[in-house]
Amino acid sequence: MKKQSASLIAKLLNKNSQPVQGSSSNEFKTTEEIIMRDVHELVPNPKNEKYSLDNIEELAMMIQLTHNIEPIILKAMDNGKFMITSGHRRRLAQLYRLEQGMTDNPMVPTITREIINDFEDAITDDEMETLNIVFPNKGQRRSLTPSQEADEIALIKPIIKKLYDYQKAAGNIDGKFRPYFANILGISETSLQRKEAIRKVSYEVKAEVDAGNITATAAAELASMDTEEQNSIVEAIKDRGEEVTVQAVKAEKKKVVAPKNDIIPVVKESPAACELEDESQTKLFEQEQKTELDENNGVD
Repeated sequence: MKKQSASLIAKLLNKNSQPVQGSSSNEFKTTEEIIMRDVHELVPNPKNEKYSLDNIEELAMMIQLTHNIEPIILKAMDNGKFMITSGHRRRLAQLYRLEQGMTDNPMVPTITREIINDFEDAITDDEMETLNIVFPNKGQRRSLTPSQEADEIALIKPIIKKLYDYQKAAGNIDGKFRPYFANILGISETSLQRKEAIRKVSYEVKAEVDAGNITATAAAELASMDTEEQNSIVEAIKDRGEEVTVQAVKAEKKKVVAPKNDIIPVVKESPAACELEDESQTKLFEQEQKTELDENNGVD
């Protein structure tokens, strides 16, 4: 199998993370300009809401000590405003400094950068922007809950599928989509299956998984059942005072599934009962014949 999936994404993201360059006298120089803007006027990107924005106080203190803020990357909007594509934590840190009286200067360095999309025939600019937000935040996934991570995978899966189909049609890759997608995420196919399964469990089970009370492996085992059965199995295990592990789930599933597959037994009558029934039927037949004969002879 041609393994170009991960390198493709790396190249796409690298182009959007580097300054735009132009040539002059055979020398490269950046054409981007750092502009100071009021932090209150910067529009947060809704695609970044799922990522961790904790430890803002620590970042604010670091900025206070160094007096250095890395430029916030923006994209121009149709209404004349600017939306953040990279630097949401820096924005919040600056707002925190203003609220705490650490500074009275709301200005922050910014760079306006357009999204570069070399695969316009396969994905849209908006989809390329989604990839540029998701993958740079890969290091923050440890702060995502399992259900949030599953939602993230579901968000980018159709986009990666378009790139896969495009590359496969061009003969650049071969093989199936699932290993291709797992390779891009940097995880095994088994791990991918478990993460995706979390979206199939009940709300109650999902909350338990996010709280760390149920492992992702156990959740994947529950995902094949309907939500009522999932909840009943979890409750049964917890009522016994046990942890909800994949082994406990498998054992409990056998108790739930087995009665459904049981065949209703056929009760066989004993020979004596059969003989008694035959004798009773014979007597009834003889009585009916006698009654019919008496009626024929005029006997009332």
